[in-house]
Amino acid sequence: MKVAKYLSKRLLYIIPQLFGVVLIAFLAVRMIPGDPARIMAGALVDEAGVEKIRERMGLSGTLFQQFQTYFGNLLRGDLGNSWVTGNPVLADIKTRLPATLQLVVLALIISLLIMVPLGIKSITSAKGFSGKIIKKCLSGYGMAAGAFPDFWLALILIFVFYVKLGIAPSPTGQIELALSLPPQITGFSLIDSLIVGDMPAFWSILSRHVIPVFVLAFVYGGGILKVALTSASGTQKSEFINYAKINGVKSNYIRSYISKASRPSVATFTAVNFGYMLGGTALVESVFSWGGFGQYAIQSVVNSDFTAIQGVVLVSAILNLIMYILVDIIYMYIDPRITEIG
Repeated sequence: MKVAKYLSKRLLYIIPQLFGVVLIAFLAVRMIPGDPARIMAGALVDEAGVEKIRERMGLSGTLFQQFQTYFGNLLRGDLGNSWVTGNPVLADIKTRLPATLQLVVLALIISLLIMVPLGIKSITSAKGFSGKIIKKCLSGYGMAAGAFPDFWLALILIFVFYVKLGIAPSPTGQIELALSLPPQITGFSLIDSLIVGDMPAFWSILSRHVIPVFVLAFVYGGGILKVALTSASGTQKSEFINYAKINGVKSNYIRSYISKASRPSVATFTAVNFGYMLGGTALVESVFSWGGFGQYAIQSVVNSDFTAIQGVVLVSAILNLIMYILVDIIYMYIDPRITEIG
């Protein structure tokens, strides 16, 4: 009942937020240099032909008329057609989005499983001079990780492990060229390959996830570690922890208290980090020829594909809003002090 009440309240905020995203995306893409109708028509088509193409693409008339047409189509679930691929934008996104979400979710899971326990353990267990060194190193990594260009790190790892050592698969997509991706059931290639029992495809896909997932986890996991360190350090100095120590509570129980108290802060930053990772996949996917949502976004910008750009922005906003809603709901289960959200 609490979740249903929260969702009904949140819906009142989501609708104007999405409308704002649609409006900003619509105006922003029209500031991109270049006329997609002229690009699509080529040099041999006269102005009358270009104008017909412009009408078909919804780029004729005033800005208000263009927005009216676009928003009306949007309400019917029509994001328009990509002039580059020739497909409906929604169909392109449905095909490409699972490949990107697979990278992001795996990177987030690995970051949480490694960074959070590492941060809490370094605060609660490390003592003396060596403990201070460990804390400073982890804190330094947490602050510096975000400064690493993800595509640069990806290129370095490809050069070392594929070119020099020859132990990594070639950066040519999600699967070996000799194999084919499994039929789309869920859209997530790792899951689909297991469902159909195609183990060669599964191991090939899994091996090609290692470097891009590591890059995303290394670059964007630093923030999670920093939040875990800061939250655990603050909790350790709190009165209830000092009281527990005075009463002789065992260290493993104290570590558990600190871990539970740190969860809300980590959950909040994880939602923010999801958006960062979603954007960070764009260049990483281009390096690995991944063929996902991020690479589709870059291709859309390069080709001035207005409808595709608008679709990418809208879907990205929806995914981020869903993530924030999920985190708010999770709060009720990880923090007993919260009796109501929204």
